[in-house]
Amino acid sequence: MAFATFNIKGYKSGLVGIGKHIDRSCREAKKTGNFEDEEERYLTAELGLHIDPSRTYLNEEWVNTGGKSLPELVEQRISEGYKLSKAIRLDAVKALGLVMTGSHDRMKEIESNEKLFESWKQANWDFACREFGGEKNIVRFSIHRDERTPHIHCVVVPITPDGRLSAKYYKDGIIKLQGYQNRYAEVMSPFGLERGIEVSLTGRKHTTSKEYYKSINKIEREIATETKYINTLNPFHREQAKEELEKVQDKLCSLAEENSRLKQDLTYTQNTHKTLIENRIKDDLEKVKREVNLIQHAASMGYVLDKEKSSNTWAVMEKENDKILIKNGPNQNGHWMYKSLVDEQEKGTIVDFMQKRGFSYQSICGLSSRHLDDRVIKDQKLLSIEIEDISSQRYIAQEAFDKVVEHKKGNYLSCRGIYEATYECYSDVKVGNQAVFALYRDIDNNGKGTICSTISYQFDAKGTMSDNGCFNSTKYFQKGLPRGLSVLVDSDVPVKHIVVSESPIDALSYKQLNKMLEGTMYISTCGSLSEGVKKELTNVLSNARENGQSVTLAFDSDKAGRKMDREVRELADTCRVNCKSSIPSQFKDWNEELVSGLGNQEMLRKLQKELVTSGQEHELRKQRERGPTVMGMEIPFD
Repeated sequence: MAFATFNIKGYKSGLVGIGKHIDRSCREAKKTGNFEDEEERYLTAELGLHIDPSRTYLNEEWVNTGGKSLPELVEQRISEGYKLSKAIRLDAVKALGLVMTGSHDRMKEIESNEKLFESWKQANWDFACREFGGEKNIVRFSIHRDERTPHIHCVVVPITPDGRLSAKYYKDGIIKLQGYQNRYAEVMSPFGLERGIEVSLTGRKHTTSKEYYKSINKIEREIATETKYINTLNPFHREQAKEELEKVQDKLCSLAEENSRLKQDLTYTQNTHKTLIENRIKDDLEKVKREVNLIQHAASMGYVLDKEKSSNTWAVMEKENDKILIKNGPNQNGHWMYKSLVDEQEKGTIVDFMQKRGFSYQSICGLSSRHLDDRVIKDQKLLSIEIEDISSQRYIAQEAFDKVVEHKKGNYLSCRGIYEATYECYSDVKVGNQAVFALYRDIDNNGKGTICSTISYQFDAKGTMSDNGCFNSTKYFQKGLPRGLSVLVDSDVPVKHIVVSESPIDALSYKQLNKMLEGTMYISTCGSLSEGVKKELTNVLSNARENGQSVTLAFDSDKAGRKMDREVRELADTCRVNCKSSIPSQFKDWNEELVSGLGNQEMLRKLQKELVTSGQEHELRKQRERGPTVMGMEIPFD
């Protein structure tokens, strides 16, 4: 098992020393005894002995320095990038030193493969550019191959995107430093290097290269002190002393072999221990994900339930400038999930929630719901069914819409006689075993609006059939979200005509039957004329009058369809819009009218049966795989 190594250090001073070490000019100072700073003295005394001069020619520098020293390059970058008018503090951190490498054996393997080594160097360069303000902030990028393990010294000037000199921007806080370690390990994983165990778990103290070499040199000096008097011994005892020395040397060789074996045993033990720790942590975290009610725990951390924006299925909770959305119950994996309404990228389980807020694995593994107050759960259950927060609506609806698994052949729409060419131009339709349509509010004259919910259609899982031998369908709205209008419109074509129907299935059937003109927008009420839906329809009709768009009402021919036609016509009269009506000539709705004219009803029934059967098998499988309930609640994600 090989590990990636990434170290970062701030430099207020000492740039001369690290610069000369990078350039391998420290030895000149050793000859003269003149050192420009303490960093140079340390590097010369402790590191100079471990450099192999015969391999120094293999070292590389990826930055064109123009012959300037490291302090000069740092000052030049500051003068170019610093945009503030106030003077820079004398004790400011002017540079960050990065050391990037990995476990010795694996790094030597990478170095021996020229192509792989080039890829490794490029990956490190790309990582440094991405994480530390781009190529312009990098003043040195040196590959050293004349020490024991190949490694890279990268020196960056911490100029921020807004022109400040701020080391804190790049390295302040353990969360940011852990993020570097995690992301560097991801970049290094293709090279067989992985992240080590976090220090929060091991409790180990990092040993710097200075401390390591200091201990090695101390041992070497002790050996030299003990043996330097051998040649000054009495000649009569010199041979005896040499024999004793040979015995000692043999013993040293034996101990070295034993030490090597112990190191191998230690490596194996460490790897085994790491695996055991990781498995234990994984089990503990999985338990926390399933057993700790995230709503209760957020409340214990000071987050307050926003009753006006929450519903009995979703909780919107706020604390200072942080705002989160939590589902009232675990998902299909049994995990409590959340989404930040401040940062679109932040979402996940309770473990992700705690990590983002600076908690260690140890503290997370110790979480329990036993001590938590359940009043916040009771408060939330008493709220209205629908969630009113716009940002929450948009996230919940979009996530459900994006999760739909699509496939073209044998899908729900094809089993209802609707061709792919009829719906392929609409981005608001996703079809597989279900047909899922996005619902919108605040729709403009081009059909664009805010997604607020979804509606899905599928065949009845019980396999009930209608009088004509076709399988019955069932529609589902998203729990906890308000209903809106289904909108089917080609975004590349300006809207000239509007067709209003009861369902998006009827809208697609109507389009296929009538081959409507280009630039037609299909609006569907989804079987509801609530006050909210009427408000949205009024907005659509008002826009139609202002933009000269024609309106056709294409509802069902039954009693409910005629009632809906009458109510929408009244809304149109209020908006002073002339509408024409179009109803199915022979059957109740437009889809039945479409299927009757296709001439292959038997084939459709066969396809429907296959889809219903697969749906029944899926539901049975889901029932078998369903895990235990959490705190008595079994509420899956829609």
